[in-house]
Amino acid sequence: MAHRTALNTQIAELAGISKHTVDRIGVNLNKGGLLLAGGRGRHAPSMGPEDLKNIILAMLGAEKTSKVFQAVLGLHALKSASGDLFGDVLLDICSDPEKADKVMQVTVLRNYPQATIYWKDESGSRVGRIENFVAGAEEQPGLRVVASLNGSVITKLVKIVAGPKKVAEEA
Repeated sequence: MAHRTALNTQIAELAGISKHTVDRIGVNLNKGGLLLAGGRGRHAPSMGPEDLKNIILAMLGAEKTSKVFQAVLGLHALKSASGDLFGDVLLDICSDPEKADKVMQVTVLRNYPQATIYWKDESGSRVGRIENFVAGAEEQPGLRVVASLNGSVITKLVKIVAGPKKVAEEA
């Protein structure tokens, strides 16, 4: 398991955004009670799958770091046709490196309540299954703002959070 500072550094490097932005996302999630809080340095809590899920939802859903709390709650509640919540499916992915490896891409439309998970097919080379999550809210006017995260980035982050012991068990 990774401490918050180490995880933020890895997220910034892998997602291609500034570490300051990732730190601000963490601070605002912490204020809202959506991120594990605790001591500093050696006493800092290890980040778990729930924390990673919330950081991913915040990165994908919020255009401003001050709006991450609302973005996370809104995205978490999106439902698929089968009734699954987007946040619950993403938590399941963040909890299991093997499932994370089957994700090709996660995409969110920021100004339209919709998210999509693209799953790899058996060969792992192209999209096999597409899982859409939507809400009953109205589309906002203007251009659609799309944010996505590549499956390989998600897999690497899940392995960091899982720690070497969990990854070794999966192998």
